[in-house]
Amino acid sequence: MRMRRVIAPFMATAAVSAGLLGTASPAHAVTTEFCTQPFARAGVACFYSDGDKITVQDLWADGMRSVAMWTTSYGRSGECHDANGANNPPTVCDYDFRENSQVVIEVVRREGANGANHDITRPIIGWTSGR
Repeated sequence: MRMRRVIAPFMATAAVSAGLLGTASPAHAVTTEFCTQPFARAGVACFYSDGDKITVQDLWADGMRSVAMWTTSYGRSGECHDANGANNPPTVCDYDFRENSQVVIEVVRREGANGANHDITRPIIGWTSGR
């Protein structure tokens, strides 16, 4: 009796899992996430290869904003600012980068949009192709 109770839930789970796996679309895009060091004083930023999105999040309640500064391998550059306060959801910036290019990202803390840069993180390199 005990054996049936263990096998029956397993069989039901296996059947549901097989059904879910069988209905997945083969055309799903693969997104690769490239992120700076977690818990850095400047904040954290991530680049998502599918959709060319950059997120930046302020993790310290110090009155400053976190800014993700980015540069591409073909000379384009910009900034993504998280000025909504510490420990709130990250700010998402949506870009359209050239395919098969690199995006280098560093995060800094700033007082205001144009203040001096503080606590710059080590750079990360993301690829628009997701490699």
